[in-house]
Amino acid sequence: MALIEHEARVGLPRMWEHPRRTRTRRGGVVASMVGGYTAMLLVRQPSGVENSIRRQCASLNEAEKWLDEQMGGDE
Repeated sequence: MALIEHEARVGLPRMWEHPRRTRTRRGGVVASMVGGYTAMLLVRQPSGVENSIRRQCASLNEAEKWLDEQMGGDE
């Protein structure tokens, strides 16, 4: 319990794993320290290298929607 309170006090972002994922894409959402949320999409290249794409969003819903759009039809 104290650990969670400590994290909230020092402002560490909390990460939510995005429920949808594909073979090459997964993502998550972090509460941004400046307000709003940052959606992060991790895209695995055929070489095995993972690139991250970040997008600042005003709401958690917007961040989730953006991730859904990025994941659509990749399978």
